[in-house]
Amino acid sequence: DTQELLKRAQELGYRALAITDHDNLCGAMEFAQAARDVGIKAITGVEVTLKGGHHLTLLAETSEGYKNISRLITHAHIDAEERKKPELDPALLAEHTRGVICLSGCREGEISTLVLQGKIERATQLVRQYRDWFGPENFFLELQQNLVKDDTLRNRLMAGIAAEIGVGVVATNNAHYH
Repeated sequence: DTQELLKRAQELGYRALAITDHDNLCGAMEFAQAARDVGIKAITGVEVTLKGGHHLTLLAETSEGYKNISRLITHAHIDAEERKKPELDPALLAEHTRGVICLSGCREGEISTLVLQGKIERATQLVRQYRDWFGPENFFLELQQNLVKDDTLRNRLMAGIAAEIGVGVVATNNAHYH
């Protein structure tokens, strides 16, 4: 429940919290209103599924960013081969970057997957592509320590790529429940 999640965030001293539903923004309005009521800044975003099944996290930095994210979600649903399985063509991202902060995604993200497969060169190329699309100030490699096998190794390798390419890292948590 949103209230309990925000209450816990407040207890932990969080000033801001993001909600990133899978392939939609359905919970964004309720979350924003509830967060405002407890004095926490709501960050609106989405975890989109790209063609091929990998995840990517998009956060709205501005109202234009919210519009761009909405357009991308619409494309993912309209262009989907299966009605209940939206997938976004990554090429569309380049046209909708203004006002959007992009995170590389959870362990289901393509960069994370490539890193764990030992395909560092391909992962590095993809980081460069996203950096070029979103800008170095709006693309971050997402690091998660969920006590799952290979988290530490993946995080070290991704932090190394971030330092080499000149993008930031952000620690997130793949929380699905409070």
